[in-house]
Amino acid sequence: MNKKYILPSILGAAVQFFTVNPPLFAQGNTSIEIAFLADIHLQDVYADLKSSDFEGILNPKTGEFATIRTMNSQLNSTRLFNENYFAFLAALENLRKKGIHLVVLPGDFTDDGQPMNVLALQKILDYYSSNFGMRFFLTTGNHDTVKPFGGIAGKRDFLGNDGQEQAIAGDRNLFPSLEVAQSDQINYWGYTEVTEALANFGFFPSEKDLFWAHPFQDLDYENYSFDQAKVSSTLEIRTYSLQDPGLKLPDASYVVEPIEGVWLLALDGNVFTHSGTDLKGSSIGFNEASKLKEHQLAWIKKVTEEAEKRGKTLISFSHYPLLEFHDGASNEMAALFGERKFQLERVPTSEVTELYTSAGIQIHFAGHMHINDTGVFQDKTGKTMYNIQVPSLAAFPPAYKTAKIKRKDQFEIETIPLTEVDRFDEFFDLYRIEHRWLTQNNNSSTWDSTILASKNYEEYTQNHLKGLTKSRFIPSDWPENLVSLLSALSNPELIAWSKMDTEEGTVFLSEKLKNFDLTNIESSKIIDDFYLLKNGDELGKRLISEDRIEFYDELLPRIIEKEITTGSSPNKDLIQFFRIFEKFYHSHPSDHFVIDLKQNTLKKLED
Repeated sequence: MNKKYILPSILGAAVQFFTVNPPLFAQGNTSIEIAFLADIHLQDVYADLKSSDFEGILNPKTGEFATIRTMNSQLNSTRLFNENYFAFLAALENLRKKGIHLVVLPGDFTDDGQPMNVLALQKILDYYSSNFGMRFFLTTGNHDTVKPFGGIAGKRDFLGNDGQEQAIAGDRNLFPSLEVAQSDQINYWGYTEVTEALANFGFFPSEKDLFWAHPFQDLDYENYSFDQAKVSSTLEIRTYSLQDPGLKLPDASYVVEPIEGVWLLALDGNVFTHSGTDLKGSSIGFNEASKLKEHQLAWIKKVTEEAEKRGKTLISFSHYPLLEFHDGASNEMAALFGERKFQLERVPTSEVTELYTSAGIQIHFAGHMHINDTGVFQDKTGKTMYNIQVPSLAAFPPAYKTAKIKRKDQFEIETIPLTEVDRFDEFFDLYRIEHRWLTQNNNSSTWDSTILASKNYEEYTQNHLKGLTKSRFIPSDWPENLVSLLSALSNPELIAWSKMDTEEGTVFLSEKLKNFDLTNIESSKIIDDFYLLKNGDELGKRLISEDRIEFYDELLPRIIEKEITTGSSPNKDLIQFFRIFEKFYHSHPSDHFVIDLKQNTLKKLED
């Protein structure tokens, strides 16, 4: 982390002329604004590996040695590893210019919590804190504390010399069949190391805050003392038992009042279970945390009651969602695609959502799924919870959210896309070297190089999603017949099918499948639109062409009227698919909207 390139030069020379913004509440300011940046997955792309085995690959554009992952690895991952570094800096610059000082990072702020990545994040956040008065509040995700107490780790897919893969590990024996560059900078850090390095960003009390507490102490607002809070905030105190009474695991949850009247409730939803002699992390979230962290749920109830009693605006955030995030289509997706497809095990059950709603959470910001979505749940008593899914900076749609608190119970939420990101194409020439090596060696991992023609960061992430859909999502999640139908049928044929009865439609689709060459399946425009909607919601819908919008506006109302038969048939599968598609197509507002907790309303705002 001693490379001069990271800051401030990465922001350009003009940064030295910036002045510190005025205090958060200038006179006359009538609202509070908070930004939410999720799933940054920061990897230090110009890291000092502190190893003589491998410095990185020389980037002629900068004269620095880049420590980046291959494009092939990116096109097989739900997240980018490299360009998101620049997206994060672009987002921070955007916030600086807007004068937003409170910033929440709801987990996966690093890519696997290695020293080189945690320290890179620390340096960036310290820079914006000290120079521009910004405050950051973090909670852990499954990619920040992969193992609760750390451990040996490595990656086999860094880009090496001549375009080949280079394995880097803390121990050469991790990849016995490969030539490994050894570096302790790639090992996992645990809770102790991660929270100590990022201690200034919410994990521990600060003199700047009016109040701070964690689940393992009394919630004593009246007698709050910073000195006392500091003494009682050590991670050794903040532990719970995992079945085995002798094993204590950390819980980094906390509640903080950074400015008068606003409480931020940071929920550490990570859970770990025994896997042989080791502890295995889970990506499931609150379906498991509600059982293994019962102490946390009881504490949440105390916090929400205290916030209500004292007239505080309480905003909950975690890496994990508390509410179904597929616009009510998760059960239908399980029926069509399978219960373990589309990461459906990560969807909170209605019982779990009801538990946290009953505990008093009304508005919750989450990441983890790399999607843009708004979910609403109301229990039998009338209690309502709003779950706001913050998109990732490392995937489509690349965006963050802001919440403007106009009064105690009213929030204006806006989604800010990162369309233009300076230097997003910094490594494209290096990827061309990789592509040339794969092509020359007739490697089966050769990828479509047209992604390197992307004109901006949004287009780049959209092309990444298309590549991922073809290489990973369709082969792993989709029934072959459904992909064939969506590839074979033209728009006029689908409209004609929508007017047929069940028997006629079944015969028509069977004939189409009989004459369709399955070996020539390409990604369907409908499937691409499906992922634009599933991942991007309103942001994705904007990217669907006008003629296709007209087509869906004609087709989908007809599908809703069609009867779903029992048994299995291409006709039934197609109806089920378009019913799921319709729910994504007509979703709750997720771009720019107002939530009124007092009136229990969700209203879209037109730009």
